[in-house]
Amino acid sequence: MFGLTTLAANKLPLGNMLFIIISFLLLMYILKLVAYGPLTKVLDERADKISADIDGAEIARQDAEKLAVQRQSELADTRQQATKVVADAKASAQKQSDSLISTASDRATLINKQAQTDAEKLKEDAISNAKNDVAALSVAIASKLMQKELSLNDQQALIDAYISDLETK
Repeated sequence: MFGLTTLAANKLPLGNMLFIIISFLLLMYILKLVAYGPLTKVLDERADKISADIDGAEIARQDAEKLAVQRQSELADTRQQATKVVADAKASAQKQSDSLISTASDRATLINKQAQTDAEKLKEDAISNAKNDVAALSVAIASKLMQKELSLNDQQALIDAYISDLETK
């Protein structure tokens, strides 16, 4: 088809060479459109996907670290709150204990004062009764003396008799 012209030095057919070069370039262009273009597109997409997966994994790792730090912080806060609750409970128990002790002490003091008051009243009553008894005894002795004159021994016997009467009452 093509003319058989040859190159003077190499004796190569020029027509076949041009046909092969054009065919090769045409084949390369078709391969670029059909094979290399889609292949490079798929490879680029895969590289982008791998890069996105790596970026996603890095973001997930950072999120996991943030969550771990947050969990540790919340755990520390929870421990602190628990410690505060225990301290508040201890303080409340101590306050109740102090209140009960104070109330008991006040009641004991009141009972002690009441007992002292009752003892004083009983003492006063006893003294008053003794005075009344002594007065009655004195009057009885005086009336007996007026009725008769007694000797010293008779007076002593009369006093002893009245004292024994008082002891039996």
